[in-house]
Amino acid sequence: MKILIVVQRYGVTPGESMDGAVRVRRFPIAGLRSPTFKDTERHLLFEPHTLAEERKWLIEQGPHVPALLEFLHREGSRYDAILFYTYIYEPTAAGLPLVAERAALISTAHDEEPLRLFPYRALFQLPRAFGFLTPEERDLVHARFANEHIPSEILGIGLDPPPWHDPQPFRDRYAPRGPLVLYVGQVSEGKAVDELVADWIEYHDTGGSGTLVLAGTQRMPLPDRDDIVSLGHVSEEEKYALLEAADVLVLPSHLESLGIVLLEAWQVGTPCLVSAHNPVTRGQVARARGGLAYERDDLAEALAAVLAKRDALGSWGRRYVERECTWPAFDARLEQLVDLAAS
Repeated sequence: MKILIVVQRYGVTPGESMDGAVRVRRFPIAGLRSPTFKDTERHLLFEPHTLAEERKWLIEQGPHVPALLEFLHREGSRYDAILFYTYIYEPTAAGLPLVAERAALISTAHDEEPLRLFPYRALFQLPRAFGFLTPEERDLVHARFANEHIPSEILGIGLDPPPWHDPQPFRDRYAPRGPLVLYVGQVSEGKAVDELVADWIEYHDTGGSGTLVLAGTQRMPLPDRDDIVSLGHVSEEEKYALLEAADVLVLPSHLESLGIVLLEAWQVGTPCLVSAHNPVTRGQVARARGGLAYERDDLAEALAAVLAKRDALGSWGRRYVERECTWPAFDARLEQLVDLAAS
C-alpha cells in the first residue's frame, strides 16, 4: 500500500530523501504568510466580501506550495491513501479536492470563524474518511457540515515518555506558599489567560493561597504580584518538571481541538482544571476522570475539590494516558483510518 501524508512544515530543504524505509518528498514553498494577511482576514470574517477574496486569503495565509498541488494532480492516483493534516491551510483546502476519492482529512477543527468560509464548506463534504482528535471535534464537524455519512475514526494522539526531569526545585521555589497552580501555553488573551489571571487575583485576594505559575511565551501584560510568576518559554525538561511539581494544571482556553498539555500532565500524575465552556477539554477530563471543569466564578471551590482528591484524579489520568496514548494504540487507530481512505 502506498500512502502520502500532507503536512505543513517550514524550514526544510525541498527534495526527496529516505527516512528509514519511508520516502519523504519535500516541496518548495512559493509564499509564506503575507504581511497583509491579518487585514485580509478581518475583512473576510467581519465584512461583506467575494469568493475570490476568500481564495486570495488562502494563498496569503501560507504556505503557498504550487509544486505540491501539481504533484497531487499528476501523481495522486498512484497512492492508495492520502492523509491531509489540518484543514485550514491551502495545501489541504486546494490539494484534497484533487484526490478526494482516496483522501482522509485529519481536520484538527475547533469552533472558530474561518470554519464558516466557503472553501471549507465544500472541503468538509469531500474526503473519503475523517480522522478526529476527539469525539467533540467529530460532533462539531457533523453539526456544522451535516456529513455524518462520511466514515471517521477518533485518532487522539500518541505520546513519547516524558524526558528526564526534576520537579523538586520548582516545588521548593513555589509550593511552600500554598498550592502550585500551573498554566502551560501561550500567555495571551486568545488563550483566556486574562480571565485566569483575573479569577486568580479574586481567589487570592479573598483568602486563597498559593502561586500561579505561567509557562509559555508572554503576549499580554501581567500584574506585578508575588503570587503570579511568568517564566516565559521553557524547555521540554522544564515543562515536565513543572507539570510534576504542580498541584494542579489549569487550562482556561475556550477553543481547542485537543488539550495536549492535559495529557502531558496526566503522564506525570497531575490533575487538571479546565473551562466549563470548552467542550473538548471538558470531555477529555470527563473521559480520563483526571480533573474537573470550572466556571469562572467558582475557581476557589473547583481548586479545593481537585486538591482534596489530587492523588486519585492524577492516578486516573495517568491510567487513561497509558491506555489511550501509547504509540501502538495510536498506530492501530491510524491504520483503521488508512483502511477507510483506501477502501
